[in-house]
Amino acid sequence: MLHQRRLRQNEVRHVRVVKMRILIVEDDHLVALALKMFLAELGHTVVGTAADTAGAVRAVEDGVNADLAIVDLHLARGSSGIETAIQIRRLSGIASVFLTGDAEGARASRHAALGCLAKPVSGLRLATALNAIEALVQGRHSHDIPDELELFSVDPLTLCLGSFRRDDQ
Repeated sequence: MLHQRRLRQNEVRHVRVVKMRILIVEDDHLVALALKMFLAELGHTVVGTAADTAGAVRAVEDGVNADLAIVDLHLARGSSGIETAIQIRRLSGIASVFLTGDAEGARASRHAALGCLAKPVSGLRLATALNAIEALVQGRHSHDIPDELELFSVDPLTLCLGSFRRDDQ
């Protein structure tokens, strides 16, 4: 068991990931913490967290500098992740990807995000998904799209992510 865990950790370290600044919008504190830890291990910077639409909008209005928002579909205080993704995009141009167990709800809201990543997610799957999203938005073909990631229509001219900080820069 411990050997399998080390193997998975080593697999995660060997996936080349474009470094991004990420806003997490998730109302489950344990999920947000795990996501934050995965992202940090992958070399990303979490620039903010929010549990609902109001918190995410406040972060954007306060000038959070993010390349991507990872947004749960169902948020605290009855907030909608769909509305949150739309507001974030409208206010700042930051694209979102849904991280949810409600894939059907995400599909019905494909206009609001780049795609949907199914919960639960491992560090390796998260790394692979983020690489695939970045590649497609940048107009490159990605051969390594995990099964847990369902991409919606990605138009690189209108759904662009911010400027990435790459490993080699």
